[in-house]
Amino acid sequence: MNPYALPFERFEQHCSWPFHLVDDVETLNRRIARVAVDAIREAGEAGRPIIMILPVGPLDYTYWAQRCNELGVSCAPLVAITMDEYIDDEKGESLPVDHPLGFRRYVEQTFVQSLEPSLRPDPKNLHVPDARDPARSTGLIEAHGGADLCFGGCGITGHFAFNDPPEPDAPCDDREVRESRTRIVTIMRESQTQMCMGGTDGNWDVLPRRAVTLGMHELLLSRQIHMTFMRNWHAGVLRRVLFGPVTGRCPASFIQEHPHVEVTLTRLAARTPVLNVAQATGEES
Repeated sequence: MNPYALPFERFEQHCSWPFHLVDDVETLNRRIARVAVDAIREAGEAGRPIIMILPVGPLDYTYWAQRCNELGVSCAPLVAITMDEYIDDEKGESLPVDHPLGFRRYVEQTFVQSLEPSLRPDPKNLHVPDARDPARSTGLIEAHGGADLCFGGCGITGHFAFNDPPEPDAPCDDREVRESRTRIVTIMRESQTQMCMGGTDGNWDVLPRRAVTLGMHELLLSRQIHMTFMRNWHAGVLRRVLFGPVTGRCPASFIQEHPHVEVTLTRLAARTPVLNVAQATGEES
């Protein structure tokens, strides 16, 4: 089967996961906010903590905060772990919390600071992988038996978090990719380009070249994984990830082996990929 030719209407013929098709990014964010906040509320009512792995980029956490504020849902049970964080190229340390490209800064501003003060999680329960001690994130997740819920999307290389595949001319050990732990990585040039186009408006010079990232091991330990796809180029990526070969050449493809996956995608991302020599982004569609 050619995954790129697979229409959305046939996804569930090849995969038993639930697929939720939404009109646009706003609707996607509202749906994910409902899923996340309901899970936090249920954990609070049960008197237990809930560990969530959070991406930066695909999701807008102001929707989460708005829903918590509207319903009065306390985030006290929440233990949040960001998937990754950029590293300062000169200092060799994770970016400080006030850096404009900092992932922790994004979560703090869009989620924590948007919550009513009485509903905010304990600051000590917001974790970011630390370049000085990557193993700490692995230990935290393993001690809980895996995160309860991992949200995420995929990059152009098929990366999940910053787990890029080996370079094309380098050997690929599937087991090594699948069992990778939290570590410092040099971001693949293709992924750097994606980040530059989406995060710095083409300003290549300001973009960090390294990051500390959760490994595929920690991500796949999650009890449930909820994938989101919303961009025009996600049309090809999601088909390669969800229906293509399971291989370290596309790290996110290992999600196919996970027993509990859910997918929410926009109509833009669901479209069968087309060839467009004009390089139209389709973001305005």
